[in-house]
Amino acid sequence: MKVAGIAACVPKHKVQTDCAYEKFTQFEVDRIIGNTGVKEKREAEPGVTSVDLCIEAAKPLLAKLDWDPKSVDAVILVTVLSDHIMPASSHRAHAGLGLDPRCLVFDINLGCSGWTHGMILMQSMIASGLIKRGLLLCGEMTSGTFRPRITEVVHRPDLPTAILFGDAGTATAVCGDGPEQVRAVQFGADGSGFGEIIVPGGGARQFWSPELFERKPDAEGEERRALDLVLRGPQVLTFTMKRVPTLLNDLLEKSGWTRDDIDSYVLHQANKFMLDFLVKRMKVAPEKVPMSIGEFGNTSSASIPLTMVTRCGEQLARPTKWCAMGFGVGLSWSGLLLETDAVATVPLVEV
Repeated sequence: MKVAGIAACVPKHKVQTDCAYEKFTQFEVDRIIGNTGVKEKREAEPGVTSVDLCIEAAKPLLAKLDWDPKSVDAVILVTVLSDHIMPASSHRAHAGLGLDPRCLVFDINLGCSGWTHGMILMQSMIASGLIKRGLLLCGEMTSGTFRPRITEVVHRPDLPTAILFGDAGTATAVCGDGPEQVRAVQFGADGSGFGEIIVPGGGARQFWSPELFERKPDAEGEERRALDLVLRGPQVLTFTMKRVPTLLNDLLEKSGWTRDDIDSYVLHQANKFMLDFLVKRMKVAPEKVPMSIGEFGNTSSASIPLTMVTRCGEQLARPTKWCAMGFGVGLSWSGLLLETDAVATVPLVEV
């Protein structure tokens, strides 16, 4: 599989996270900003979805590559918040991009590890001969849904997620042209931790009803709606420190590469505290770990390609050895080592 191009789209609307001072104490806000590292992020207007952002990322990328949309054999959309319960949101992207009817189209309901999971699937489909060209769309638009916009936060338990998460959509174009660029893949899951990052309501276990909008004490005594995102930070940190360094070691063992061989370690942008801790635990050079969380927040499955587009332009333009690792909701983790030549990009799209 060859990585032909990567593009990203973010909303034009910028939000400074310190605007939360208006409703909460400076101590509360500064503590969260300090831990997450999020000083600014993008929030989409009501009515915009992750599919819209992914489509806007994919259009100029296809043009830059000079790919006829009819030549795309598969499109995978990764998001945790679909446009509808059914059909799959990828079918909206298929129509919006004018792809051929003879196209494999499906969604993946996954967040933090979504890009790396999706790339592993694309690589396997290309290696099998099933497809020749594919589009991996990864995006999230959660403002005003299971987390409030910063300016709309009223309840203290909602403040961390309101500050942490941002909106973005990305498109990654892959193809079967030329030598294989994937040097190693590794993945895993720990379903016993599925409740560590969760939106309890809205699915079959707790289907839509007026009660989902009522605030009630949760297991920690915090009053939340069943539709609110719950993120148990200490448990997620413990999981990450246990699994991600081992993930890197497994990838290196499979590939025969050393840490020094890798030009860039692009990690899911979970939060700055966690990323800084991982850099030390994995014993990698900090200058090789690009970060976009301060400018865009945690954009879930979009965070790795968004970081590559906005922080790794020079490396995308030349031969580069990459380590990409996603980890989080599920609990899940996956990674791949890539050795790319020139990867096409377009300027960051703003809508």
